[in-house]
Amino acid sequence: MDIPRAAACVPGLQEIVPDGENRYRATLKSRVGPMGLTFSGTVTVLESDESKGEAKFQVEASDRRVGGSIKAEMTMRLIDQSSGQDAAQTEISIITDTAFMGKLGELGQPLMHRKARNTMEEFARNLSKLLQQANH
Repeated sequence: MDIPRAAACVPGLQEIVPDGENRYRATLKSRVGPMGLTFSGTVTVLESDESKGEAKFQVEASDRRVGGSIKAEMTMRLIDQSSGQDAAQTEISIITDTAFMGKLGELGQPLMHRKARNTMEEFARNLSKLLQQANH
């Protein structure tokens, strides 16, 4: 799995660089309401099985200016939806459990979870486009 290439589909990603085996350093910029956030942290590949199209990740990042952090466990699965004569189709399933700590948690969990959900939905759309381009 090409983590930097797939990670580039995450809206606001500024950089992602290898930081040891199955570990990457990343920086992401995002806005929540009027507040600009810059998250710096790590993405760790916990499990990866290309034959099944599955991967599990842990993301830990913080915004020093605001004084908050996030921790997320993410499972991504690519599911072949092709049937006999139809063109190849793949469904992307992304399950994320995200916790917001410090000042980010004080902003309101519903607001932060909505932002996280919207970011993951945009990531899924972008990744889908990337995979479609790769299959052509």
